[in-house]
Amino acid sequence: MNALLFAAALLLAQGPVPAPPPEAILHNARVFTADPGRPWAEAFAVADGRIVAVGASRDLLAIAGPRTRVVDLGGAFVSPGFGDSHLHFMSGSLTLNAVTLDGLTDLKEIQARIAAFARANPGASWVTGRGWNYGAFPGNLPHRLWLDEVVPDRPAFMQGYDGHTGWANTKALELAGITRDTKDPANGVIVRDARGEATGALKEAAQGLVRRLAPKPTDEDKYAALKAGLDLAASYGLTFAHNAGFDLADLPIYERVMKEGGLKVRFYNALPFRADPDAATIARYKELRAKHAGPLFRFGAIKALDDGVVESKTAWMLEPYAGGGGTGIPNYSIEELNRGVAAFDREGFQIFIHAIGDRAIRATLDAYENAARVNGTSGRRHRVEHVEAPQSAEIARFKPLGVIASTQALFANPDENTLGAYAGALGPERASRAMAFKAIDEAGAVQAFGSDWPVFSMEVLRGIYCAVTRETPEGTPAGGWQPQSRISAEAALRHFTADGAWAGFNENDFGKIAPGLFADFVVLSRDITRGAPKDILTTRVLLTVVGGRETYRARDFTAPALPAAGK
Repeated sequence: MNALLFAAALLLAQGPVPAPPPEAILHNARVFTADPGRPWAEAFAVADGRIVAVGASRDLLAIAGPRTRVVDLGGAFVSPGFGDSHLHFMSGSLTLNAVTLDGLTDLKEIQARIAAFARANPGASWVTGRGWNYGAFPGNLPHRLWLDEVVPDRPAFMQGYDGHTGWANTKALELAGITRDTKDPANGVIVRDARGEATGALKEAAQGLVRRLAPKPTDEDKYAALKAGLDLAASYGLTFAHNAGFDLADLPIYERVMKEGGLKVRFYNALPFRADPDAATIARYKELRAKHAGPLFRFGAIKALDDGVVESKTAWMLEPYAGGGGTGIPNYSIEELNRGVAAFDREGFQIFIHAIGDRAIRATLDAYENAARVNGTSGRRHRVEHVEAPQSAEIARFKPLGVIASTQALFANPDENTLGAYAGALGPERASRAMAFKAIDEAGAVQAFGSDWPVFSMEVLRGIYCAVTRETPEGTPAGGWQPQSRISAEAALRHFTADGAWAGFNENDFGKIAPGLFADFVVLSRDITRGAPKDILTTRVLLTVVGGRETYRARDFTAPALPAAGK
């Protein structure tokens, strides 16, 4: 290649001189880079799994060598790889072979789905599943008799879509020894009827009374489930994810898949919180952080659960719920939360705290502020998970405290459950500030989007559509639920890419299409930043790439292939 031409081309392209010429050049695309220095481009070059140049197609094509793989994307839309900043990956993966009740809004539909699964699995000692919505039941809570009607012969347990309320049939309650004399466990409620009998609805920690008896998946079950979950995630364009609450029993499974080269998603994992962690716990957590510190699988965070959820009226609120029901259930006293946060902050851990109610959000921010003061620390990037019903005064505290708002786009999906059980429990004023995506952005806070899978689907494109429209896929309600909180598709993309990477201390590794970062990207069938928002729902993931290697390719996508993951 003419040396002067080569040098001139690189002056026009963004990035250092690739030497030798890049392994691949992807061009003829509309590239959303999420890089403030150059937010849009037409092409980028890849070598050794990293991006080495970004710019115009003609400039990058000029630096191709004889062995460079040139990929014409045919005008497709390219984004940095999608990230899910809050999910429970093994739990979600294990639900892929269980009863799934997601999206069902009618009790008869729910019963039919469970009955069909029970008939198809006559040898199963238990019938288990998840995904039901509160709004599908009269009074917004399930009853054991409705489950008895379809599973009368063996114990059955169905977890709600949010994981905070369970539904047991009579046999499961009997097996657990739950009677009218059974006391509520700490941080849990056994829902009872007027006679004091258990209805089968078990809130928060009370679920454990039944769940501990259900058959546990084997390691081989988990291995197969994890691989299936990874394939599904890659098909949605996911390249990184934050495990919000990692079960160390699952670590050998992840290590096995990683050793095989099959870990198609980069994981950042949060370990369980302790209000008073002992020296052994701190030492173990630090050992894990040091051992697993690579860009594919890392520890470095701690996850706490400070309250419950709105529908079951266990999220911790400043004022009582509409229609009665108290102010929720905090899982820690203020003193316990402050002690635990300060202890882990002192050891350099980032902290994720589930805080949905406005009182829980305030307590969480107070704990972070206290930790910075007593430890003299900064830059920890602590996070509030969900941030569902914040007051404006608390939103204003995020940026000055350096705290991240870890929110879930699909939580704003205005289905029957959201408009009924959820909004009804909050009341009009608090519902008007629920899932305040725009207000958080306007306050200058870093906002990272996730799904809380299996609570909601980890389909990023569905999440973006919801954040943009605040409508269901069917287009209801017209104009959106709480439309003042809608954001642009470009803002939603940033929350699923660059902001998510920053929320996990990976801004120098991925989250943008920029020189020096890993070649993690997704190719879509349509530019989702242009056109009608409803078109986002029919946009398809054509290609997902992690570190320059394909993890997913649509069958009808005919652009030249890159190396496959694991090879």
